Amino acid sequence: MRVLLVDDNPDLCRVLEKHLLHRGNTVDIARDGQKGLRMALSDDYDIILLDIMMPQMNGYKVLEHLRAEGRKTPVILITAKNDDSDFIKDLEMGADDFIQKPFHMDILFAKMRALARRTKQEEYDGKCLHYADLTLCCESNELVREDQNITLSPEECDLLHYMIENSSVVIPAEKMAKEEEISAQDEPSVCRHVERLQEILQTMQSEVRIITIRGVGYKLCV
Repeated sequence: MRVLLVDDNPDLCRVLEKHLLHRGNTVDIARDGQKGLRMALSDDYDIILLDIMMPQMNGYKVLEHLRAEGRKTPVILITAKNDDSDFIKDLEMGADDFIQKPFHMDILFAKMRALARRTKQEEYDGKCLHYADLTLCCESNELVREDQNITLSPEECDLLHYMIENSSVVIPAEKMAKEEEISAQDEPSVCRHVERLQEILQTMQSEVRIITIRGVGYKLCV
């Protein structure tokens, strides 16, 4: 993920940057609210870690301006407060989550991953097909499970789409090959693409399986 960290505490910034980079993220840092707001509005970030108490402009003001500008970037507020009313205020102002100082790094990264999954799901909702733990977006030929994303070939995407829509029945390979929306036009090609899909599902550790019923066809199941 590309992360914007807005915090005036140099020690905390140094530690967070080290852990974020170690986990494969990229990090930009702003030491005050005004600079953080400028950076958040001028660039695209996957997530913003935003301290509340800062010079120039506090985190609440930064968040207020972000949402007023229509920016939907997920924001985790970093707070030293421990009052439930403060936490409610954080969420009502447009924060996606909060974390209370002092915090464990693993908890912060779990929150970040959860927000990333939710954001990706919202991007796909309404224009993609969902089945069990999978999301299939045929516009981009992408298969998504949690934070995994694999680009399928057009033939693989067509086949999986057809199998999801007909998951209640066993589908003969010859019937798949005759479907107009499927670009694989012969039975051997269909079999090869199905085998490839079986490997992809196994690699993604999906709960979805394509069962081969010899002499009959294929069935998608959970």
